[in-house]
Amino acid sequence: MLSLTAFSQTGTNNQVKCFPVPVVKQIMKDLLSGDEAKIQLKLTDSLLVLTENKVQVQDSIINDMKAKEENYLKEIETLNQKYLTLEKYSKELEKDLKKEKVKNKFTSTISVAVVSILTTLLIIK
Repeated sequence: MLSLTAFSQTGTNNQVKCFPVPVVKQIMKDLLSGDEAKIQLKLTDSLLVLTENKVQVQDSIINDMKAKEENYLKEIETLNQKYLTLEKYSKELEKDLKKEKVKNKFTSTISVAVVSILTTLLIIK
C-alpha cells in the first residue's frame, strides 16, 4: 500500500525516486478527480443518449399529431364542400318549386277562365 511519508517510483536506471508527501497527496487528488471526471463523462454521455431518444419520440409524436391535424382539416373541408353542394341543390329545388307553383297558379287561373268562357258561350247559345 501507500505510505503517507513517501511515494517511490523506479527510474530507468533502477534507482528509486521519492516524492514529498504533499506532492503524493496532490497526485492522489488529481487521480481521484480524473476518475470522477471519467465517471461523470460516462453519466453525461448516457444522459445525452436518453435525451436524444426522448427528443426522437417527441418528434414522432409531434409528426403524428400534425398528420392527424391535416387529416381533420381535410375532413372538415370535405364536409364543408358537401354542405355547400347540398345547400346549392336545396336552393335550386326551392326555385324550381316556386316556378312550379307559379305554373300551377297560372294553369289553374287559365283553366278557370277557359271554363268560365266556355260556360258563358254555352249559356249564350
